[in-house]
Amino acid sequence: MNESIQLLNKLLDASAMRQRVLANNLANADTPRFKRQDVEFREMLTKAVDSADARELAVVQPKIVVDTAAPSRSDGNSVSMQRELGEMTENSLLYQFATRAVSRNFDTLRKAIRGR
Repeated sequence: MNESIQLLNKLLDASAMRQRVLANNLANADTPRFKRQDVEFREMLTKAVDSADARELAVVQPKIVVDTAAPSRSDGNSVSMQRELGEMTENSLLYQFATRAVSRNFDTLRKAIRGR
């Protein structure tokens, strides 16, 4: 698998995981003491891409973490509906970008195979 497809595949996996985590945050917006979660991935991916070492990219995995920087309400819950919806919108755009890029990559491969 070429590196761009591998990179896009990682991005799609992380984005799908993040969408599930953000949806879980929204589902628990009224749960006392619930701490907001997010997915760590961008920094690890950037570092792997900057290194230009395919082996580093291969081991990058998204990780679910508790967002300790998010402010808590009086009930101890740290979910902000506005923030989660904004993050979901951003994440959705990233996912759409990655799916279109994968599609274009495969279109180019199909054209090359057909000799066009």
